[in-house]
Amino acid sequence: MVKLADILNEIQSPLLQECTVAGVRLGDGVILAKNRDRGYDAKMEIVHEVLDNVEIVYWHDVDTDWSEGMNEFGIAIVNSSLMVNDDEKEADKVEKKREEKADNKEKGKNPQHATDGAKIRQVLVQKNIRDAVKVLISTRGDGSSKFKGVSGQSIISDGKDVYVVEHSSADAPIIRKLKKDRKVVVRTNHGIYHPHLGYQSGPKLQSSESRLKLAKDHLKDAEKDQDVIDLMKKKYKDNPFLNPYRTDNKFHMQTVGQIMMNCETKTVTIRMDEEHGELTTVENLLPKDYEPKIKIKVEGKGKKIK
Repeated sequence: MVKLADILNEIQSPLLQECTVAGVRLGDGVILAKNRDRGYDAKMEIVHEVLDNVEIVYWHDVDTDWSEGMNEFGIAIVNSSLMVNDDEKEADKVEKKREEKADNKEKGKNPQHATDGAKIRQVLVQKNIRDAVKVLISTRGDGSSKFKGVSGQSIISDGKDVYVVEHSSADAPIIRKLKKDRKVVVRTNHGIYHPHLGYQSGPKLQSSESRLKLAKDHLKDAEKDQDVIDLMKKKYKDNPFLNPYRTDNKFHMQTVGQIMMNCETKTVTIRMDEEHGELTTVENLLPKDYEPKIKIKVEGKGKKIK
């Protein structure tokens, strides 16, 4: 059994993206899902590889290196940002990076990424949920444990237990285990355990609260894994900014795609938005003659993004 106090005692140091993330218990299994919302049209890829002797599948933002996914032990993770100011500035940064990437390609240079994607991949090479949570709140992305881990609100599961982890670079991690009789947990972009984090007022807080409530209320009706991703996409409000799946709106923060992971069947499902997302490739980096344990399902590749 995971003892959260033990995890925190082992951490030496004190303890970005605007999205809707959810964990849903179905029968004896767990489904994790996410609507990824961006202020730019996103280029995504699926990477399937063996890293540190562990098979992993992750959904990867080509421009920012953000990643989330599942490993062969059924450990899966999704994350929603509380760094909302950084989130809103990301569109300009991505455009600049795309220009730099094109320039570097001509000069034969490799692009430089932030560490968040590497941190998530470090979580995904863990073989049990205890170690995965420990790495989530401590890793700096290169395997060491002297940094602040992955900030924001993470939902992580091994198909049996579900944990919600919330923290920032300035706030100690708070870890809660979902009770066995609770079917649904949802997080958006305002702090629950650290109420001062994320959106605090105005229409953006209204959106965050609306998305949380709508997803939480309707995911209770899910009976199979496909219901989860479909209910996360359904339109509930006339105002697109208030729905879990956000289409074009005046704040220019819309859903670029969805990921759903069935921890029991070890299946990763990706569905790209037809207007604001593109699945550029499914990259199979598995060793020759390797028999994969994780299945990949692609429901839509979106459109070509320049």
